[in-house]
Amino acid sequence: MGLFIWINFIEFKFDEIINGTGTKFEYFIETISLSYLAAYIFYFLNIYLVGRTERKTILPFVAQNVLSIIVNNHSIINCLKNDQKLSIDYFPDKNEYKELLRQVNPKDKSPFYYKNENWIYLFKNRQETTRNLTNRILLSGKHVDEKLRKLLLEINYSFYLKDNYAFNSENFNKNNLEDYHLVFSNYFDLIQELKKYYDKNLKSYYMTTLPKSIRKRKKSAANST
Repeated sequence: MGLFIWINFIEFKFDEIINGTGTKFEYFIETISLSYLAAYIFYFLNIYLVGRTERKTILPFVAQNVLSIIVNNHSIINCLKNDQKLSIDYFPDKNEYKELLRQVNPKDKSPFYYKNENWIYLFKNRQETTRNLTNRILLSGKHVDEKLRKLLLEINYSFYLKDNYAFNSENFNKNNLEDYHLVFSNYFDLIQELKKYYDKNLKSYYMTTLPKSIRKRKKSAANST
């Protein structure tokens, strides 16, 4: 761009220093400069602006679905702890999972959700919902970055979500889930990582989907803490 301005608007010609070929050299430089300028304008209009518009449209959708995965799975912890008001930031440690799962007979009715159904039904329901949500996000395309993609794939292919595995099978006949505490612990570690990723990278996009009145209340609550 600088060379283009120099050639066309500054009283200095290459003929003065390059005998016989200065004009051709100026034409070559001018052509290259104009090509570069045209390519930049094309990139700005057709890639940068389009990409920014897509991000504003797609990332709130991604944020909503990621939050749904977190809430959907955290409901299992609510049931294990028998506490509906449990903070979404709370996750048990490995030993606590072992103790909690020792008390769960998968054939018993689960608390809070689907009160007429047992734990196996609850696990199966959350399994299907989580898979549907992760697949929906992965189909969002280029705006799902590598870290989020890796987390979602690890969640999707975990033992916890495996079809007909242990507590995901109607034929499961153990009286408690203590033996699977590592499966639970490893899986919910991934959900906790997803929550951290959401807080850092997607929460602001989710906020744009909320009505202004709710956004103001949440902002005021955050500022007061």
